Amino acid sequence: MIDVEEFKMKEILKIEDSDSNDELTVTFSDNKIMKIKIVDGKLVSESN
Repeated sequence: MIDVEEFKMKEILKIEDSDSNDELTVTFSDNKIMKIKIVDGKLVSESN
């Protein structure tokens, strides 16, 4: 799980879905990336 505070009030530059359609990748203005997917019926996110 990620700390959502680091993404608040950031401009979203791009949202992409994966080739397998099981994950979204959100790219923010400060070049941070958040990946979101569903695991066992729950949203799971990670960032780098």
